[in-house]
Amino acid sequence: MSEIVDAYYEKRKVYMPLDENLTDLREKGFGSLVRNRIYLSVYEIFFLVDKGRIKVLDKKDKIELSLRELVQQLSSRKPEIWIKYLVYRDLRDRGYIVREIDKVDFEIYSKGPNRRLIYIIYEGSEANIKKLNSLLDFAVKERKDLILAVIDRRTDIVYYSLTEMKI
Repeated sequence: MSEIVDAYYEKRKVYMPLDENLTDLREKGFGSLVRNRIYLSVYEIFFLVDKGRIKVLDKKDKIELSLRELVQQLSSRKPEIWIKYLVYRDLRDRGYIVREIDKVDFEIYSKGPNRRLIYIIYEGSEANIKKLNSLLDFAVKERKDLILAVIDRRTDIVYYSLTEMKI
């Protein structure tokens, strides 16, 4: 089992000082290296704390923050973060490396050459056909598959591949 790594919360960001103990996390696609620190996205923070891979300490007082406290701190004024995290977690649990990307919610990588773009649709909300068509055009231009992640009220997620639209 992997060792639990200390991470630090400071100014609404979480980072880990660069260290050889982080090789496993880096190989699995976690974090962005900036100078001598590895910064984590909100979704990576939630995932790694949830899975017991890191513990997040407040930089000032060295008190450990729980997942609940981190969610409250990092998702204030952004209620969609938790729903997006549920999709992120599901994709990570399926073995994908997941990155945030402009235009869509996530880009996922697997062991093969395929790259997929993930766009989240909430059950009960309207799916804008023009927006979906624009995203499909973007995916085709980028030579990537567009996957719609439809999440229902019970937080079940179903994935659909969107390959063609005729309007």
